Amino acid sequence: MGPPFDNLGAILAVADWMSRTNREGGKLGNGKVFKVRDILEGMIKAHEIQGVLALENSFNKVGLDHVVLVKVASTAVVSKMLGLTEAQTRDAITQAWVDGQSLRTYRHTPNTMARKSWAAGDACQKAVNLVLKVMNGTGGVPTVLSAPTWGFYDVSFGGKPFKFQRPYGSYVMENVLFKVSFPGLCFSRVMRFITLTCDMQLSSIHKLPSRRPRRSTRHFNRWENRLRTSNP
Repeated sequence: MGPPFDNLGAILAVADWMSRTNREGGKLGNGKVFKVRDILEGMIKAHEIQGVLALENSFNKVGLDHVVLVKVASTAVVSKMLGLTEAQTRDAITQAWVDGQSLRTYRHTPNTMARKSWAAGDACQKAVNLVLKVMNGTGGVPTVLSAPTWGFYDVSFGGKPFKFQRPYGSYVMENVLFKVSFPGLCFSRVMRFITLTCDMQLSSIHKLPSRRPRRSTRHFNRWENRLRTSNP
């Protein structure tokens, strides 16, 4: 899954549009004018939706790009922002799942290309468009995931239903990984994170000096500070 700012293309744009409109007397989302707190709350919700879905469900293994999660999460959050009912929100989310999902091929050789740079923006645009369609009367697709033969599970996920490790809360944003100053997918960042954790724990047990690289970057320092806080 991507970083929290992947969803900003939907959240920030809709918040700006709604706030400008409502300041002029509009009634979008019950006339709400957004504050920075609202934007941050939307980011936390969106990243929680993406992260909890990604914890036990690998979209990479079936060849789908993780921006499907950006689209689904952004759809849910934008529905809330615009004041859609629970039923309308469900309809909008089903539309996000039935929508064609991006293949991951553009992130891997020999097809790596600039689409990586605008894939999240494209997902955000689709999310907002679907929410607006539902707000204007478009219905949902109740069994979009589970329908035999034609549902998402059978068509794109090997016939397996989603698994969930935990309920939605704020777990993902509270355990986000910091980006590092060298190229690498999240797997390499996780390994570095684990290495630092083990190093500090072993150093504490055996009273040895930490074997942290001498030329530690500010990113690694931030990691270590975070780890010391979570592993006193």
